[in-house]
Amino acid sequence: MNNTIVLPDGSAFNVVEVMTREEAMKLPPNKRPICYRVSSEMYHLVFELVAEASRCWKEIPPSEEFDHEKATVVMMDLLFKIAEEVESKKFDTY
Repeated sequence: MNNTIVLPDGSAFNVVEVMTREEAMKLPPNKRPICYRVSSEMYHLVFELVAEASRCWKEIPPSEEFDHEKATVVMMDLLFKIAEEVESKKFDTY
């Protein structure tokens, strides 16, 4: 599957299926691609909220530049941690 998604603002991106759902579900949970470990809603919410948090400066220093690659690594780390917690059901009740 290779589809171009065009967003309302006119920007676009490609979606490529690397593995089918059936193939992914045969793997142990910790080996599956993140799209089969967390919901699409959770994926997008993490990206939106981390991006919003990164803009919470009272004043943005003029010499500072946003590092999109580093931000993506941070967001993916967070998503994998969420997936691990959900899959292990390690929730403490308070």
